[in-house]
This record gives sequence, structure tokens and C-alpha cells, in this order.
Amino acid sequence: MAFEYDDRSWPIVKTRWSGTVADRDVDAALSRIDDYLTRDQRFGLLIDSRGGGGFSPEQRNRVLSHMKSRSHLTSRLLVQAVVIDNLIQRTLYYGVRLLLPSPFPSKVFAHPGSAEAWLMQEVGTSTEWVSPDDITGERSEPPGKR
Repeated sequence: MAFEYDDRSWPIVKTRWSGTVADRDVDAALSRIDDYLTRDQRFGLLIDSRGGGGFSPEQRNRVLSHMKSRSHLTSRLLVQAVVIDNLIQRTLYYGVRLLLPSPFPSKVFAHPGSAEAWLMQEVGTSTEWVSPDDITGERSEPPGKR
């Protein structure tokens, strides 16, 4: 399945996928990140991997190579929040980030609401926030901004 994007709340971008990701989908995702980087504006990327399959070793290498080649941009423009619903996978992600730090701020979360709130704080956006517990969809300031 291809990645799904929601960039209507720019500078916060949300992406999600489910199932197995094809090589062409990884390439398209990296190209889309390049497009965001060309805006030359700091942004937050929320990667919601709940229900998503893992990447193949080749896909992981492609993503790492992409990150390294653009580190001069991502270090000043990108803030990343990753949502992983499995505690063991979250712990592994955290451990890998300790050993191999990203050139940009990156943090792992269990729930998208807390990931988005952190991104908004880090990016410094005044984008309105919808509580994940608010079924009405009404907008409000995120926690700590009220």
C-alpha cells in the first residue's frame, strides 16, 4: 500500500501506511520529503507506522542513504515524530537512535496525539490542535499552549 499524506496543517505533515510497502512507494515518499525540504521552512513529520509492515533491508538502506545525503537540509528543517504501537519496537527504535543519532530531532511515541503535540511544540507552530479524544473535531490549542 502506498503512503497516505496529510499536509493540510503545514508545517505539520502526517503520513501513514499499512501492510507491505513497495519499492516505488518508498521512492515516492522520499521524493515527497525532498519536495517539503525545497520549501526551506522548518516542518514536523509525523510518521504513523501503526499497522504498517516493515521495510526490506534494501528499502532501509535507501532511506538511510537519502537521510545522509540530505543531512545538511534535514538538520535545520526537519523534526520527526514516529508512532509505533509495539513497546518492543519502540524500545528498539529508541536504542538505535541512541547509537546512531539522526541529524534532526526525532522522538518515538505510542500515540499520534502526543506525537503531534510534541511536533507542534518543536516546530513552534500555532496550528490548531484536535485532541485525539475529541470526537467532535473541534479545534483548540494543544496542551501547554492554553
